[in-house]
Amino acid sequence: MNATSTIFSDFHDLDQATTSKEAVRFLDALNTSQQVQEMQQLTHLMLGVAPGQRILDAGCGVGDVTRDLATLVGPRGHVVGVDLSEALLAEARARTQGTGLSVEYRKGDLHTLDFPSESFDRCRSSRVFIYLDDPRKALSELLRLTRPGGAVVLFEPEFDTWALDGPDRGVVRALIHFWTDQLRNPWIGRQLPRMFHSLGVDQVAMRPVVGTWVPRMLETFGMYPVLEKAIAERVVTREQVDAWLQFLKEGEKNDSFYGCMAGMVVRGIKPGP
Repeated sequence: MNATSTIFSDFHDLDQATTSKEAVRFLDALNTSQQVQEMQQLTHLMLGVAPGQRILDAGCGVGDVTRDLATLVGPRGHVVGVDLSEALLAEARARTQGTGLSVEYRKGDLHTLDFPSESFDRCRSSRVFIYLDDPRKALSELLRLTRPGGAVVLFEPEFDTWALDGPDRGVVRALIHFWTDQLRNPWIGRQLPRMFHSLGVDQVAMRPVVGTWVPRMLETFGMYPVLEKAIAERVVTREQVDAWLQFLKEGEKNDSFYGCMAGMVVRGIKPGP
């Protein structure tokens, strides 16, 4: 994990005190963004959440969505949040304490989860598969845990779809490609339908979510360190970056800058009765 938590970090080593606090701040900022809010509404809809269901939130982070789902399934249902980070799980438990929600949090690796097969009516995950060592194995595991006829719904951002303005198109394109290549699985959103089919799932649906992008998201996404890395690796010059940042600053001041990025919500229905 880098010294600063960003969308480009691996999220494999979050349990150092400073790093975990940065990660919580980062996730809180990200979870309030317009794109993520719209994505959560769409994933709930595509999951088909109903009272009494058992749902797995795979890669639950601080548990915001976990608690939303628990509210929807009610006291007869149950939601389990799984994450690799003890620090994030501790934060999730603290935020859930006293709510009366039917929720539990467990540490676990999505590649090999310690639950019996067909334990859940629904499984969902968001912004996790971009970081995984073996996304296909993790998807296979979520399908194993889902009852026949149940749904697995995943959301992943598509960084190559970033539409950003700037004084130099070549610089903006170079930065977008550089940012995209910092991720382990940058194309996972568009690859998920094929991955579902390869695992025997024929009922697959994909819905894009397009979120607006404003200059302050450079800080929200923790992109300044990545800009420095791009300069250090001579992808762009400091002068080019400074000119682009000044362009963004002026655009934000007079409300003339607009950008967007797509993400993919993908649902697979496990075969069976």
